Amino acid sequence: MNGRQAGAPVGSQGLTPVGSPNRIKRRTGPGLGSPRFGSPQFPRTDAQNPESNAEPTRSTFAERIYQSTGRLRAHPEPGSSFGLASQTPIAQNDNLNMLSAGQLSQLDLGAGSSADVLSSTGSPAKSGVASAAAALRRAPPPPVTMSAPAAKPIKAGAVQTPSSAIPATVIDLPSQRMYALAVLGLLVAWKMYDAIALSVDVGRTSFYLFVKWCLLDTAMWYGAWFLRIPRLSILSHIMYVLIALSVFINLNLFYLTMSVLTLAVKPVAVSLATGWLRSVKSIPWLGPRLVGDSDLLIDSFELDEAHILGRHTIHILPHSLTHMNPQGRSFCIDEAQLRAEPWYQKYASGLFGHSGHSQTLIPILINGTHPDSISYAYTSFETGQRQLRTIKNTGALQMETNAVYPTLGNWVMATYYLPVSEVGAYEIFSVKDRKGLEFRTAAQAPPTIVVTCPRAQLQWLDDARTGDNFVIGSDGHASICQRIDQDHLVESRSTGDGLLQVVVEGYEPIEMTVVRLVNGHREVISLDGIQPQSMDTQPTHSETLNATQIAAIEKWSRFQTRKSAYTLSDTFLRPGEYVYKLESIRDAANHSVVMSGLGGKGIFDGSKAAEGKATSYMARIQVHRRPSAGWADALLNAELPLRLSEDRARKSDYALPLILSGTGPWTVNYIIANGDEVTQESKTFSKATDSTIDARRPGTYHLLDVSDKFCGGQASSTNITLVQAPKPAANVSSTPITAHECGGEIGALIELELTGRPPFAVHYRERNLRFPNSRPITRIVRTQQRRHSFKVMPDMAGTYELEFFRLEDDNYPSGQPMSATIEQAIHAQPSAKIDTLNGRIASRACMGEELELPVRLKGQGPWELVYNIVYENRRTAKTVSGITDESYTIALGAFDNAGEYTIELAQVKDGNQCARDLIDVSTVVTVREGGPRVGFQCPDNGIHVLDGEQAQMPINVAGEFPVEVRYHKIGDTSGHVHTATIRRKSQQQSSSQLASVIAYGPGEYELLAASDICAGTIDTQRARCSVHVEAKPSAWFVTDSLRRDINDAHDTGIWRLHESCEGAALQSAFELGLSGSGPWKIDYRVDYWATGNARSGVPSFTDRTITHSLVVMQTSTLKPECCEPGLYRYTLLSVRDERYQKPQLLLAAHEAVAAEAGVTVVEHLITKSPLAELRAYSPDGTPLDTSSSSRGSFRRQPRSIKHCLAPGQSKSDGDAQTWAKLHKYLPVFRIEFEPSGKAPFQAWVEVFPASGPSEVVHLEGIAGYSQPITLPDHVASQIGRYHMRLVRTRDARGCEHQFVDPSEVGLGRADHGSAAIAGGIEIEYIEAPNARPASASPAANPSRNVCVGDVLAFELRGLNSWNVDYAYNSARRSTSVTKRLFRRIADVPGNFTLQRVCHRAANDCCSEFDDLAYAVHDIPRVLVSGGKNVYQDILEGDMVDIHLDLVGAPPFTFTWQRRSIDGAKVLESHTVKDLDAFSYTISTASEGTFEVTFVQDLYCQYPKA
Repeated sequence: MNGRQAGAPVGSQGLTPVGSPNRIKRRTGPGLGSPRFGSPQFPRTDAQNPESNAEPTRSTFAERIYQSTGRLRAHPEPGSSFGLASQTPIAQNDNLNMLSAGQLSQLDLGAGSSADVLSSTGSPAKSGVASAAAALRRAPPPPVTMSAPAAKPIKAGAVQTPSSAIPATVIDLPSQRMYALAVLGLLVAWKMYDAIALSVDVGRTSFYLFVKWCLLDTAMWYGAWFLRIPRLSILSHIMYVLIALSVFINLNLFYLTMSVLTLAVKPVAVSLATGWLRSVKSIPWLGPRLVGDSDLLIDSFELDEAHILGRHTIHILPHSLTHMNPQGRSFCIDEAQLRAEPWYQKYASGLFGHSGHSQTLIPILINGTHPDSISYAYTSFETGQRQLRTIKNTGALQMETNAVYPTLGNWVMATYYLPVSEVGAYEIFSVKDRKGLEFRTAAQAPPTIVVTCPRAQLQWLDDARTGDNFVIGSDGHASICQRIDQDHLVESRSTGDGLLQVVVEGYEPIEMTVVRLVNGHREVISLDGIQPQSMDTQPTHSETLNATQIAAIEKWSRFQTRKSAYTLSDTFLRPGEYVYKLESIRDAANHSVVMSGLGGKGIFDGSKAAEGKATSYMARIQVHRRPSAGWADALLNAELPLRLSEDRARKSDYALPLILSGTGPWTVNYIIANGDEVTQESKTFSKATDSTIDARRPGTYHLLDVSDKFCGGQASSTNITLVQAPKPAANVSSTPITAHECGGEIGALIELELTGRPPFAVHYRERNLRFPNSRPITRIVRTQQRRHSFKVMPDMAGTYELEFFRLEDDNYPSGQPMSATIEQAIHAQPSAKIDTLNGRIASRACMGEELELPVRLKGQGPWELVYNIVYENRRTAKTVSGITDESYTIALGAFDNAGEYTIELAQVKDGNQCARDLIDVSTVVTVREGGPRVGFQCPDNGIHVLDGEQAQMPINVAGEFPVEVRYHKIGDTSGHVHTATIRRKSQQQSSSQLASVIAYGPGEYELLAASDICAGTIDTQRARCSVHVEAKPSAWFVTDSLRRDINDAHDTGIWRLHESCEGAALQSAFELGLSGSGPWKIDYRVDYWATGNARSGVPSFTDRTITHSLVVMQTSTLKPECCEPGLYRYTLLSVRDERYQKPQLLLAAHEAVAAEAGVTVVEHLITKSPLAELRAYSPDGTPLDTSSSSRGSFRRQPRSIKHCLAPGQSKSDGDAQTWAKLHKYLPVFRIEFEPSGKAPFQAWVEVFPASGPSEVVHLEGIAGYSQPITLPDHVASQIGRYHMRLVRTRDARGCEHQFVDPSEVGLGRADHGSAAIAGGIEIEYIEAPNARPASASPAANPSRNVCVGDVLAFELRGLNSWNVDYAYNSARRSTSVTKRLFRRIADVPGNFTLQRVCHRAANDCCSEFDDLAYAVHDIPRVLVSGGKNVYQDILEGDMVDIHLDLVGAPPFTFTWQRRSIDGAKVLESHTVKDLDAFSYTISTASEGTFEVTFVQDLYCQYPKA
């Protein structure tokens, strides 16, 4: 019943210790189990290998979460080759076997697609795998990994990826795809535009569009197959299918009149185009001018539906019903929140509506009309009394509409919410509407029970035990020290008390759920149906109550609120955070209260526990870990015991490092034991890092215990010992070293006995008492041994004193003073060495040269020195005696042979005949046989250089470097000798790398001498070298074919080529003279003066200056400029040849100044060809075309002249006599020449009549610059178009100008197009247009009265292009028409007048009208019930008047109907005719919808017939 086992202690129900097997397990089953591979929760990603039988690894819960969202992607395992395109073999990648070929193609390859890798690796199999790896490598790694079955090798060709025809190095593959899709999108948009534009006109087709799109589609699909762009490539057979499908679509769109696609596209196209045109036309002023009279707007025009407005619906209502709490729910009130509300909330809710937050809402179902008042009965659980209450302001109640009944008028099914704020039982008493009609209530409806909402809170026990440092903080949270053994648990259980209790209030029995989190580990404690100790006293009834009142109280007493308490306890054996959360509570009426403070996943996770103070539903107990202390590992691993030293370089104290755990500050207690003396000390630390104990005394250090901010703990039992290091000491003794042949002791053997810690260093001073004023020499003897000996054997004789003054060891590196002195008389041995103090010893010599070797001797003289000369394994010993000076020089005779000589000092003997052998005292001298050999390395014809360049003469040197060379220029009267130093080797190198000397100008040079350390020799065969300077190139004009004409006004005295006519082929050219080494490149300038330039030939007034370059191999010519008339001057600027690559400037000269410096400036004159044009004038001499030819050119486009004839004035409509009268008003044509030509002139003119072949008229002897042309009579004979053009002109100098190609003469008929007659005059006789109303249009109505929505149509006559001017409501407009039927929609009432029609080709050829004026009348209107949709509820027997208002020109005729409320059936219909009034009334008591369907006035009707 209560879920508690017998014998269990109070407060232990529902607690599940951490790690208990009774914890809630994760649900598994069909809906929650792990999804299989291939299921919707886990998409199948492995490519099944028939050879593989490995089971796929089951996914974790986190993986299923990512799989359900589509975020899981395959990615490489650490260390695998998947994702590294360069690693091989790729076929052995484990993750790759999980991807099928189709799924590999679905990867977002991007810049690293399979084709990208293919272009770089060349292997289709490897590139596809590498591309997939690259795509996965770019994707962000998912938070979980997915294991795969054992990998099987992938065979080559398993993943075939095509290679693009465009290399990826030129355009990367993603850009190729983007460009291809952009082209496809543009083509689709273009095709849609053409299809929509064509489908607007019904029945119109276009063979041109059909052929164009067939070709474009074929090119597009062929390009997709040819380019082979990855993921966009298609196969050849698919290309043919797509081409055939495109041809079929184009056939239906553009060629067939009636097709399935046309019928499907036309409505959509018309709808889109109509909407767009209407939007544009709605723009003020600009819209009508942009859209104009569009046929699409005319055909799609619809009248406004506002001409018939409103309808009246009458509905008869049934009876209404009410039911309180139809679902039988129970409710509760939060009394704590109710008490927290301000005192005025109760009154404010009555005035402004029931909006209290603590009030409970009881639903009341209303099925009928809107209630006006609601009465209900209230029974208190405390007193059992019943009260009747009424709500009159039902509009302030909260309401929800459940259903609406359109057929019942304002009848609805709605739920009203009754706000209550008192605990008790509620029953509906009565409900009335505005008419006082009472609603029916549900029979036998039980009362609605409203109880107190369950409440619970956590609170600390007042008598909680104070052990283990239990403390309740100012924020309401508690803390306690960790319990380290079971004694605390037994003690806690023996007391029977806990630290925390749950206080519960509500309608019993009550269920609670308490959540405990221990270091984030969640445990749910469910307390179901508990019956704890009650905190309420048993109520007693007053003696004044009767039995009925007591029975009523006892009847409702079970719903009263009761208060109980429950105690929680725990062991606290583990440190950390213990959080108790009262998560939910539920009473006997199933009222559940979920406490706040849930985590991000909707469950309590402790994230809110430490944010603030403790709450009534959440408490936290921080169990602090007991601290610990111990010596650091670095201290324990050090060499023990630690030594204390008085040396300044060693430690006199130690900082013993500690390892502390817990929460600072810490206090550590420890003792120091030194023999029988024991001292206890303590030290406090604020932080765990750098915590040390200062050790200055020797002894054993032992840690006792430690305490931190919260608790006390234990310390390490390991001891650390410190000892005092002893000072070092030494015992010194000596033994003489005796040599009888040298006169006695030659040194001393010193022996040392040391105490301390090695290594040792012994310092002593060595002094020769023979020289009392000399400074002693300090020496150091180092040793690792405690017994050590060394020898003292100085080179100089005398009595030596050795003073030992300091001793160092490892403990005292700064040293300890000592005192020991040894004296020893020493006879020194002689010595000799090569003296390097006075200068450098020569190491090289030449044959026949003598050298000196300095030697320094020590000892007592005179000395005898023995030395050896070693050459080619032969050793020669020589002895020098009687040397008295310490510095001696050995004279080495002249060397006869080349090679290396070694001079060794072998032995020295002093004056006491004490001999001493010398070891490793030698030097080496290299003897050369001769000096360097030098010779020029010049070509046989010498060295050739350009003018201004410095010549380098190559020289061949054999010898040791550096080599000094002396040379001079032959024939130089100054006798100057040049010196050069060669510092690099020139043998065995190419000629470009040979050493060289500088040549100072052209001439012949001779080598004089060469030397290094030895004098060299000169190669007599190559002792001389010559230097030459190349001549510069030159260019000039040859004047043999040129002339000078001083009598010519245009002649400037410069050599000139024969003049030429404009456009004529040039028969001659300028001949060039050249010198130098070809090929040559010549730069020249062309100055141009036009024919009309008054300052022709003046350099500063040129019309154009151009610089050209010319390359010639041999003697060549320069072709002059042609075509454009004027004076041309040619000036040679510079020339360069094979030797001189830098341009050599030429002097501008009119005359030859030398054989190779001729004329560099010449001229050429081109005369202008005779230009003319045809002009047209009116009979009075006014030009019909004011524009003329531009200067120097002839306009090739024809000038069109149009002449308008009124209807009936043409030859086709009249007779020949009428046409003859009009002939005198025709234009006059003339031919006009430019004055640049020379008279007399000739001209050939081609005339094209309206029909028949053309004629060429030859005009001769034109003395002036203008002459009229008379057309033959048969040319201008009827309406049509005529043409004339110039074919050719010629002046007196014979210069001609060809206007028309001779092959085109006679081909300029109408069937050859207008291209053959360009450049002449075109005249056309046009008949004025006409317009009449179309017979089937309302415009043909003789009364000229039309209605809004009528289409006014007019038939146009004349050419197939018109400009129509009309006025609509005083607004004048003009539009262009290409069809013979002009239409205009009458969209607004007013006046419409067609004023004028003109030809677009000749806008001045027009016809005006005064009989095409129309009056546009508005459509009549009718308004039912004021134009509104009225819905009226009535009771049976009531009458209703429905009013109709009419607008228009009486008399009116209209039809009204009564339909069923749902509109499916017409119940009655009536027509009222010839009504002169503007209003009408319908009286009825019938149910239904009344509406008008037809209305007509004097002129118009709606809807139209």
